[in-house]
Amino acid sequence: MLGRKGKALKLTVDHTPERKDEKERIKKSGGFITWNSLGQPNVNGRLAMTRSIGDFDLKNMGVIAEPETKRVTLHHAHDSFLALTTDGINFIMNSQEICNVINQCHDPKEAAQRISDQALQYGSEDNSTIIVVPFGAWGKHESSDSSFSFSRSFVSSGRWA
Repeated sequence: MLGRKGKALKLTVDHTPERKDEKERIKKSGGFITWNSLGQPNVNGRLAMTRSIGDFDLKNMGVIAEPETKRVTLHHAHDSFLALTTDGINFIMNSQEICNVINQCHDPKEAAQRISDQALQYGSEDNSTIIVVPFGAWGKHESSDSSFSFSRSFVSSGRWA
């Protein structure tokens, strides 16, 4: 996600079993999709993503490590940061919520720590890793008005289902 003019610009599309193209690849490779008690799809009953660097035992079931890439032109007068996050954060906080927190921080290290801590505090049960890369407009943009939805996060975490 790119922080541009105080707003979150999502740069990726999640590789989940809900995507038609991802589901087809998993099934063609002999894998299957099941849904957990919260109605979330999983590859072979355990992995919420269809692309992964690890999870070697699922590689022959269509889970691949190949990224989808695109080119984006940076505008240092408007772009504050690049945030790379794991699904342990993205399943708990949306891009604008992450952007708002980062915009309040003095430096990238503080931003990464606050996001990671917040994801865990809000119920993430997965790896909550973030890398924040500062750009030319770091500290120039205020966070936009956005409130965090506790109910959405607690329900999606699986702890309250």
